[in-house]
Amino acid sequence: MNQYYKCLNFIRESLRNAPLVNTITQGVSMDTEKKTIYPLAHVNVLSSRIGQDVIFVFEIHALDIRNISKIKSKDKFIGNDNEIDNLNTCHAILNYMITKIQLQRNEDDIEIVEISDLMPGIMLDTNMLDGWKIEITLSIPNNEMTVCCEE
Repeated sequence: MNQYYKCLNFIRESLRNAPLVNTITQGVSMDTEKKTIYPLAHVNVLSSRIGQDVIFVFEIHALDIRNISKIKSKDKFIGNDNEIDNLNTCHAILNYMITKIQLQRNEDDIEIVEISDLMPGIMLDTNMLDGWKIEITLSIPNNEMTVCCEE
């Protein structure tokens, strides 16, 4: 009956140990407070399916704040901001998380069923955040509840 807690904590722990992550949040609304220390990892559940195993689909964002220099850059490719750095850092965070989940054995038998491609978010919703989003599907055995049926 607590498969959701276990899967959510499983993701949180894999992000907690990721290099460079300073803040981890979850839920529908993303933490964009000025006091937030970036890079930020945000977890949101998208769906669940019940059967012999319980399946959860999670959306995970890794985001960093865009800094724009007041000094004009002569290099039009790089520009005068840290967009490239943000994308690189956030890609590394999600790469670390997925690799760790794939390699670790866990006592709850949580397994990755599917991993989406990483999708970039550039100045996400114009709140000056750059990064990547990934969807992962996790499976956990549905063996914590017994149902007695009388005929």
